[in-house]
Amino acid sequence: MSGGTGIDLASVARVSALLERRPQLAERVYTDRERRDCEEHPQRWATRWAAKEAVRKLHGGAGLPLPAFSEIEVVIGAHGAPSLRLRGAPTDLQLSLSHQGDIAVAVVTGSPAASTYATVPAGLRLARRPDDAHKGTFGTVVVIGGAVGFSGAPLMSALAAARGGAGRVRLCVPEAIYAVVAAQTLEVMAHPLPSADGGLALDALTSLSDQHLADATAVVLGPGAGRAAGTERLVLDLLPQLRAPAVVDADGLNIAAAQHFDWRACTQPTVLTPHPAEMGRLCGIPTAEVQASRRALAVAFAARSQAFVVLKGSDTVVAAPDGRVHVSDVRVVALATGGSGDVLSGLLAAFLAQGVEPFDAAVAAVFIHAEAALALQARRGRAGVLAGDLLDELPYSQERTRQVLESRRAG
Repeated sequence: MSGGTGIDLASVARVSALLERRPQLAERVYTDRERRDCEEHPQRWATRWAAKEAVRKLHGGAGLPLPAFSEIEVVIGAHGAPSLRLRGAPTDLQLSLSHQGDIAVAVVTGSPAASTYATVPAGLRLARRPDDAHKGTFGTVVVIGGAVGFSGAPLMSALAAARGGAGRVRLCVPEAIYAVVAAQTLEVMAHPLPSADGGLALDALTSLSDQHLADATAVVLGPGAGRAAGTERLVLDLLPQLRAPAVVDADGLNIAAAQHFDWRACTQPTVLTPHPAEMGRLCGIPTAEVQASRRALAVAFAARSQAFVVLKGSDTVVAAPDGRVHVSDVRVVALATGGSGDVLSGLLAAFLAQGVEPFDAAVAAVFIHAEAALALQARRGRAGVLAGDLLDELPYSQERTRQVLESRRAG
């Protein structure tokens, strides 16, 4: 990436007036160290404001995501020379600050690094996004799930598939919740299926097979599906019939575990995404035993079932039937919230739909999911991030990661 220049001018009077009118803005724009340094020095507030804008202009000109104001810090060295830190780390960017009268000027030069909040795993792969692509290039994800009282889970998964880059997404839910779901999205195609007892009726399988699954390139089965009798029968009958790779999550896993489903009956690659309690049900052991031996258990179950396993939690484990294993070293407490697993299932399906091999798709989805949460945690804090917040962040986290991968290839 070639070097560039970012320049910005700020009015000392206007910045001072803005901070006086909205004092809480200082905490959102400036770091603690900057606030201490700028106190009682109006021109410093303005020069640092200009520096942050100049850094953002430099990133924008290079086609990189724009860092938040609070992620950019101006540090004054022992001899008065200014430097820049981005997300707490030093940068190679050069900074010049000056002011004359009411005008503060900042000039930033250099090559902004493609940076992520976490270290991108070696060998991580994402699908290509060619400039001449169309929606058919990126596949079709079909999400099947939902029940009365659980309309959010399948919707979250479907929207994550769309945000993950799938060309088309179909959301198939019981007719009993169709109106609620359809009213909440424009981009995802919602379809009603026959329902019974608040969930899916068994004859929904015919509608799925005839109308919705024919051109699917990936399927998500289970989010919010509930345990109605028709739903249980549909899940067990559908799994061996699938003609596209599938992500099985939530009640899809619980139903299969309760009925001792043999995952080897699936003729398509199947990715299971259990949390520890669901993994315990699949293996017939207490959750505590799962947590005591996460990696070994995931590897053994993947080999035995011939399914890919994503055992969620701190140090998420991705295991393939052939023995490949990846343990994520990204720990982010912001993901400890209901619905974040639904987002992961949809994101993973989006990568499958785009032709990424299941193990690689799982590794990439786990990382992008965590990267999005880290970005939100940096801006909003460790508590209170909602699963829905992840949706808007997914394209940015994927683009940051893509830039890092392109930089590695160029280097």
